[in-house]
Amino acid sequence: METYISTCEADTINYAKNFAKTLNKNDIIVLNGELGCGKTKFTQGILEFFGLEDEISSPTFTIVNEYINDKISIYHFDVYRLNNEDDFYDIGGEEYFKKRPLHH
Repeated sequence: METYISTCEADTINYAKNFAKTLNKNDIIVLNGELGCGKTKFTQGILEFFGLEDEISSPTFTIVNEYINDKISIYHFDVYRLNNEDDFYDIGGEEYFKKRPLHH
């Protein structure tokens, strides 16, 4: 297990960009932490690496934000308001984990 301590938002974003280089299609990344700890900034770095940085926001109220271009689809979930995994299935969350074609 690797540990990285970020000292600012830019460090978090840059670390995530480098991390994104190691990702493969259909990888699932789980970020767990308190509100305000940098999960969305980390996601921003991944989105920037893939050219999807235009409208990054935390999906706290929408549960999921979809970022799609002609090369990749990234789904950013915030399950903070869900009580358990049944809530996730109730909103159709499992559909995002099925193989989905790239949008052209």
